[in-house]
Amino acid sequence: MAWLTRSSKFTLLTVALAFSLAVNLPAQVQAQASFSLGRELIEKIPKHWESYLSEYNPPPTGEPSDLGRPGGTRGECYYISDLKTPPVALVPLSGMGKTVAEYPTFSWYMPCIVFASGLYLNLVFKNADGKELYSVKYPLPDTVDPGIRSITIPPFVNLPPLEVNQNYHWQVRLIDPGDSSNNIYIDGGVKRVEEDPNLAQLLKQATPQQRVAIYANDRLWYETLTTLVELRRQSPNDENLKEALHKLLTSVGLDPIAKKPLFEQASRTNN
Repeated sequence: MAWLTRSSKFTLLTVALAFSLAVNLPAQVQAQASFSLGRELIEKIPKHWESYLSEYNPPPTGEPSDLGRPGGTRGECYYISDLKTPPVALVPLSGMGKTVAEYPTFSWYMPCIVFASGLYLNLVFKNADGKELYSVKYPLPDTVDPGIRSITIPPFVNLPPLEVNQNYHWQVRLIDPGDSSNNIYIDGGVKRVEEDPNLAQLLKQATPQQRVAIYANDRLWYETLTTLVELRRQSPNDENLKEALHKLLTSVGLDPIAKKPLFEQASRTNN
């Protein structure tokens, strides 16, 4: 290229810079749009999920329960590495969360568990009268990493879809077959409500982050939590999603859990 003049070299450099800016501009615009959506999502999450606490009475089971709130533990469980934070159901303060799903997803916080080989996790789903509708067990590995765990009731287990305006009860049990005094039980309630006719259309036109805001606006707890948790799993380094989930958990009094590392290693239980 020795035959180029200084002027022509300058022209080529100018064109190259302009082309480079044109190529990078869409990425910058996407990043700005993503940041804007993230901040909008945070603003849409309510500071207080419930304006009042509805009474939640899980059906009698004969087993101890702390309603899934942080702070309680059943004795000195030798396999729990952090006794101050036992497993915690991620549910509103009332214990009852709404959904429009026929087969919802339930989530809870699982602490680090060592020497867990031989233990198992048991999800039990019951109706308002305490009748068991579904139960599934999962053996645990020798070491359980801390974080949010989720289980979706599968539609292929011959379980009828949740009925509208009916209360249900779910329980996660951490079972030690060798010593029942080490067992831990956490509980949550779920109520399927009638879907707003406009909801499907709104969701169809929305981004995943906008869907979270739509669910939160309708106070659909399980959809809001599940969608936001899945977004966090897909983008664990997204600070806006991290702040949004922190705000959501704080809105239901789960401040201690909101401050924990939730997505470094944990995943769906039945994925």
